[in-house]
Amino acid sequence: MYKFGDVESGATMTLRFKTMPFANNKYNFTEPFLIYDMYADVSHNGQVFTETIIKAEDTLKTKGIFVPWH
Repeated sequence: MYKFGDVESGATMTLRFKTMPFANNKYNFTEPFLIYDMYADVSHNGQVFTETIIKAEDTLKTKGIFVPWH
């Protein structure tokens, strides 16, 4: 989770995301993380709304879950 703010306008944004390890080839080499779900909660002048940036349903349709065996 990251929280951002703008001093001039007083707006704030909380960025939330979910990650998982991800192998992108047949040798099970893992990238550090795959962000599969991301959205932002924005507050400005008393208005609060949520913007979806990456939907988990769309990402997980094309990617398999990878669990490393250590």
